[in-house]
Amino acid sequence: MPGNSSKAGSAVPDGRAAVPETRPRVQDLLDRYTLFLATERGAALNTRLAYLRDLRTYLARLDEWKVAPRDATPDTVQSYLGWMQTERYRRSSIMRAVASVRSFHRFLLQEKAADRDPTALLTFPKPGRQLPNVLTRTEVARLLEQPKTESLLGLRDRAMVELLYASGLRVSELVGLKRADVNRTEGWVRVIGKGSKERLVPVGKEALTWLERYLERARPAFAAKRPDREEVFLNRRGGRLTRVRVWMIIRDCALSAGLAKRLYPHVLRHSFATHLLEGGASLRDVQEMLGHASLATTQVYTHVDRRRLAQVYRQYHPRA
Repeated sequence: MPGNSSKAGSAVPDGRAAVPETRPRVQDLLDRYTLFLATERGAALNTRLAYLRDLRTYLARLDEWKVAPRDATPDTVQSYLGWMQTERYRRSSIMRAVASVRSFHRFLLQEKAADRDPTALLTFPKPGRQLPNVLTRTEVARLLEQPKTESLLGLRDRAMVELLYASGLRVSELVGLKRADVNRTEGWVRVIGKGSKERLVPVGKEALTWLERYLERARPAFAAKRPDREEVFLNRRGGRLTRVRVWMIIRDCALSAGLAKRLYPHVLRHSFATHLLEGGASLRDVQEMLGHASLATTQVYTHVDRRRLAQVYRQYHPRA
């Protein structure tokens, strides 16, 4: 099968000869596509980078098969996905590649850089839905107690972890949060999420209390070195806190708390949503707070809740 060959010059997947586009031409298409993602799709930087990584792998295979992007057929795309399976790519990586390749070919058709979309009539397997990793309320409480709030950095970390759990923010939204986005009087934060969509998220009293302590006691000391920074959470040098640093803080807190679960910032987002639904919140309200474009994305948390109900049933029903 052509998709299984890793040697240059292997047969074209649909069995016909094709003249490859020049590399400068392909790069020009990628540059235009990148601009399209940013300006028309409003895709976040990390999304754009992920799509481009996928497309470079895809275009490298087309180059080996001597197929120009404009000449790709459904067989070409299917062969590429078959090659990914043979190379033991993870299912999540293949599904992301599907989205990247489909988006790129739709762009080529829209820009009249191709006469057809080879992905238009293809049917792709739906991704398996994996239940998110969720902390119990007790585990969350243990995690929140780990930062040493006697220090300025510990005060920052406590405010940060409290806010993540209280609001369900993505880590990218957290590190991008500005002081002007926090309304301490009314108890909400303004968030710019995926696709530059804005939403208001309520924040509970406990998280607001720690956030106020951080803003009044710790942040001024950090900001003294970089008074131009507007982000809420700063590092000790006054610069913007990075996503990697947030992950390291969460990991260290989990280790200190003795939590065996694999922990990363998004787990607090999962826990936020799950605990709201368990407490009786509507799916629509949780969707709004999470900033999900589709209700289907939020529905994964109902599966978590049903799993908990099943455990309760087995534990307490006399005939379970």
